[in-house]
Amino acid sequence: MQNKRMITTLLVIFCCILVVKSETCIGSHEKSIFSGIKSSIKTLEEKLEGKSPRCRPGWKEYKDSCYFFSKDKKPWQEAEVDCRNLGGYLTQVTDSGENSWIVTMIKSKKVTQQHYWMGATDFKEGDWRWVNDLSKVTYTDWNTATHEPTNAGGIEDCAHFWHGQNYKWNDQPCKDAFAYICESPQGSNCLPYSRLLKSSLRGKK
Repeated sequence: MQNKRMITTLLVIFCCILVVKSETCIGSHEKSIFSGIKSSIKTLEEKLEGKSPRCRPGWKEYKDSCYFFSKDKKPWQEAEVDCRNLGGYLTQVTDSGENSWIVTMIKSKKVTQQHYWMGATDFKEGDWRWVNDLSKVTYTDWNTATHEPTNAGGIEDCAHFWHGQNYKWNDQPCKDAFAYICESPQGSNCLPYSRLLKSSLRGKK
């Protein structure tokens, strides 16, 4: 019913514009019509804005992105596929503010406190990249107390937030099952499937 009213309002506005444009000279009556149109448009915009939350239910908002903290645990590759299916990607942490917000969210018990995968990988050893866009990992928060990343056993190619180490970063075998954090730009419903993920699925398991 409300949508029908909105459509009717838009039709009235459109008709009014046509009427005004058909006049050869604009007087006080026409100016009054314009004022009414502007007021109606503003009201309609406010209503529509209120009906469009920037993040979907179950996602948490930080600046221009939405974040989903999973409860289930999956290997890194499966977690990335799941994030893509949800319309996002494994989170790409670009600065200390974003990293601190994620850690605060976990510690506040608004999500389950456990290990969480992020989107950083070094399938080419030592060359850490974000799976979302293949850009280099510039900001880091590795656990320096244990000299991370260590690539222990030569198989630690995926990064995660380390539960028990104040959620500092750690590299871990991608086959391990952890919870994961998906990120999505506000208002985005789908994103391209990463070339890096495709190549990684053919490689290390």
